Amino acid sequence: MIFLRDLIRPAAELPEADVCLVGLPLDFGTVLEGGRAGAAHAPDAIRRELRRYHKTYNLEQDVSLEHLRIADAGNLDLRQPDHRSNHDHIRERLGQLLRQYPRVVVLGGSHDGTYSTVRGLFDASGRQAVGGINLDAHADVKDKPEISSGTPFGKLLREGFVEGTGFTEIGLHSNLNTKEDIDFLHGLDAHIVPLAHVQKDGVELYLARALSRAAKHKAAFVSFDIDGCAEAFAPAVSAPSADGFTPRQAVEAAWLAGKTEAVRLFEVVELNPVFDRDNQTARLAATVITAYLTGVAAR
Repeated sequence: MIFLRDLIRPAAELPEADVCLVGLPLDFGTVLEGGRAGAAHAPDAIRRELRRYHKTYNLEQDVSLEHLRIADAGNLDLRQPDHRSNHDHIRERLGQLLRQYPRVVVLGGSHDGTYSTVRGLFDASGRQAVGGINLDAHADVKDKPEISSGTPFGKLLREGFVEGTGFTEIGLHSNLNTKEDIDFLHGLDAHIVPLAHVQKDGVELYLARALSRAAKHKAAFVSFDIDGCAEAFAPAVSAPSADGFTPRQAVEAAWLAGKTEAVRLFEVVELNPVFDRDNQTARLAATVITAYLTGVAAR
């Protein structure tokens, strides 16, 4: 019997691999937005669940992961008192990892980290605007000077790192986003799929369309904010909501992302283990990452 943990090796031992994991122990950006501190503990919590439960055979897809080489670059040191210095380090290190490995999976960590993980993807992709998808309850496009969990996609779009027509927000909640933010996205020809549409038609339809748009760019990312899942399934997040994605929808989305060649950066963010119940949310995060890896293995 082979477990996923048997495939994961320190990056120093595996300079060539199919996927590299990296942790972002970060929560200051969430605190800036009035969210609950604790997401800095997410990378270690996700790793524990990845190593504890998951085997290398996927029954549903009839896919074996045994041939995958998975490196783990550990957690970035993000303890500088200057928030921007930490983000500079994220950008630099992600750029290095994405030049070395074909795909990087980020274990997060507050969502502001995406501002710099995606800039690292931009740097590693010839400094060309990238496409991407945010699966989230919140648009995270606030126009504020701070690098916070509410601003990453707004900054990336305004600064030209992400191109509007290749960017899609999926799962936005009806009463958690302002009209100004939605108008901003429409003004850039970005695509918006409210949660109600996902619940009615399923996630596969909208994610397939979004991946097709994002894949027109040299590289693409998929950012999965686990607070996009309903609180019943994911209580340990920075900003919980009563409604949201189901685990089935989350797994389907990750599987499709893994099957898409252009998706070089995949991340699960905003897990807050401080509020978990029997590791329920950390296990869901690990399950989502395993679904992404299954999609990669299927290719």
